[in-house]
Amino acid sequence: MKIFFSLLLCLALGFASPALAAGRELVASVFPVWLLLRQVTRDVPDTTVKLLLPAGTGCPHDYSMTPQDRRTLARADVLVINGLGLESFLGEPGKAGRLMKEGAVVLDISSRVHNLLTEDEEGHEGHGHGENPHTFASPDMMAAMADSLAGQLAEKDPDNAATYRENAARIRKPLLDLADDYAALGRKFSGRGVVIQHNIFSYLARNADLVVDAVVQPHEGQEPSAGEMLNLVRIMREKKTAAVITEPQYPARTGRTLAAEAGIPCISLDPVAGGPADAPEDYYEKTMRENLRVLENALGN
Repeated sequence: MKIFFSLLLCLALGFASPALAAGRELVASVFPVWLLLRQVTRDVPDTTVKLLLPAGTGCPHDYSMTPQDRRTLARADVLVINGLGLESFLGEPGKAGRLMKEGAVVLDISSRVHNLLTEDEEGHEGHGHGENPHTFASPDMMAAMADSLAGQLAEKDPDNAATYRENAARIRKPLLDLADDYAALGRKFSGRGVVIQHNIFSYLARNADLVVDAVVQPHEGQEPSAGEMLNLVRIMREKKTAAVITEPQYPARTGRTLAAEAGIPCISLDPVAGGPADAPEDYYEKTMRENLRVLENALGN
């Protein structure tokens, strides 16, 4: 009878019973979520962490699931998503759960994160037409998502709750140190304006107290027209924009053209939307520190 009730409790928690725990699979939807998941679950026994989308995919707005993706979901005990609409490839809310086995759970790590930016239909912040999903591109938001993930895993798997929370605390410090360094940059160059390729850098700009003067592609994947390019150059000149920021996922040609017309630097920052499949544990920190160095050099010119 005790075994029966133990099994019921484990199923209610969303994880397999201890006897079946060796096959437990936790799947992260996208690369930055995977970076967090494998660190927060470090040293948790009988747990396998997998990444759903290929590591180098980048921002998945135009991604379509493959048969292999569906097979991965069908085997998963837990799917961890960024949320806020980033995983549109999963379909409408709730559909992911229907692609998974009975008893599997979906954890949304943005669901307990505060200070989200909203954006209007043109991709600009502050008008309440939906939250910006690119939280992972900011160290302090990444720290908040680590706490959210640890808390949700602890609730589902209380036997390992202390490990989840200790792991989150361990990775929080370097992330918050990074956020402090971006804030220090902001104090040095407070209010400087930048133009970004799409709204993936909005949270990072807030970290560094930078103003987003314009977004080159408010609708992702749609290049600006000739008239829109002229308007962007006009805005940059009027606002004395300091730099144009591109990202490795997309061609930099348009950004470079705009920067040349305005006579300002064009720099590339990596939002860590994608990366190598064998990324080391400090990959996020090292990439964001390099971004900080590049940004400081550009703003100091």
